[in-house]
Amino acid sequence: MTQHSIPIDDISRLVIISTGGDLYLTGWNRDEIRIKDPSEQDSFSKEKDLLEITFPKDGIIHLPHHLPVTIESVGKDAVIKGIGSPLQISSVGGDLILSDVSPSNIKSVGGDVFAKRVQGDLVTENVGGDCLIDNVKGQLSLQQVGGDIQIEKVAGGIEAQAGGDGQVSFSPVPWQAYSIKTGGDISISVPEDSNAELSIKSGSKDITMKLGSTDEKVSDGDFTKQIGEGGPSVMLAAGGSVFIASDNYSWLSPFQANAEQFESIAVDFSAQTAEHIKNNLSHLEITLRESLSNLPESMESAGLSEENLQQMKTRIEESSRLAIQKAEMAAAKVQAKVEKSIAKAQRKALKAKRKAGKFDLDQFFASQAEKKSVSDSERLIILEMLQEKKISPEEADDLLKALEGKKKQ
Repeated sequence: MTQHSIPIDDISRLVIISTGGDLYLTGWNRDEIRIKDPSEQDSFSKEKDLLEITFPKDGIIHLPHHLPVTIESVGKDAVIKGIGSPLQISSVGGDLILSDVSPSNIKSVGGDVFAKRVQGDLVTENVGGDCLIDNVKGQLSLQQVGGDIQIEKVAGGIEAQAGGDGQVSFSPVPWQAYSIKTGGDISISVPEDSNAELSIKSGSKDITMKLGSTDEKVSDGDFTKQIGEGGPSVMLAAGGSVFIASDNYSWLSPFQANAEQFESIAVDFSAQTAEHIKNNLSHLEITLRESLSNLPESMESAGLSEENLQQMKTRIEESSRLAIQKAEMAAAKVQAKVEKSIAKAQRKALKAKRKAGKFDLDQFFASQAEKKSVSDSERLIILEMLQEKKISPEEADDLLKALEGKKKQ
């Protein structure tokens, strides 16, 4: 395996014209661009201060942190990390994984977007799958997402539109605006002492708010409310239901804790996997070097020159480095997939909890008092509530008596 190094003395921007397969792009502290395992079909061209690269297959690149990057097309997945200059991405056919990057502008992603620790604005125009966003230091704009969105820790304003469900945690600040639209349900988590002007639309006419001393359930499609002293505009529009709670609300905190725990496991898993491969490759390289070190005495009889031996050693080192890069890329993909599964499980669990919490005891008494008998489904609901300790045994007995048309003694 080989590598191709390019000094950046007079290069002000890297442009990746196309990558037929996967792209692995990572920043480092050296003043050179290094392409791992270039093929004869790879194309490198320099025009003025721009370096343009085309990869018919996979592309694995190290580049200086401060070098601006433009990516025009990636056929499959892209893993990008450690880029300290603005990032422009036109098209990614598969998933896009970003971590520790500067302001990023993304036009089209066919799969999912996973973005962590973005030091500035993050803008996406079109995403076919889900978006999982964590820790954006600037503005966040998700203009069109086909699937679900999950957003955590955004310093600036939020504009998001998704076809699926939305789960968003943020702290409203006076000089920002927030607009979240989904085809499914929306679950919002904000600090209990937040100040904002809420404007909510629910396609299913189901709006629930459990924020501080406020505990409201609205059976209407439109709802406006000032929380705290008012302030920034927060517009929520859901095709389904809308649920708003404080970030320390008892239903949300277990899911947040579990998500953090599982995310930690995912990170550890991917890191350990990459480290395990690195260690195995290192042991193999040491073994091969030891074997090669015993060859000088028989080099002449074997027809192997000192130059040939050095070439063999170089190939071994390059093969090891390339395998490590590919292992890291695979580990990053595994971590992203695990985090996506965790996010989906978290949303499903939250939805189930909310559904169970909608049961109103007084309303149930009033609407069911005239019934002559208890159906199996009604009895099952009562037993489930009793099992989950949402009602006491006495309340369960009262419910059964009410359903049977009996008056409480």
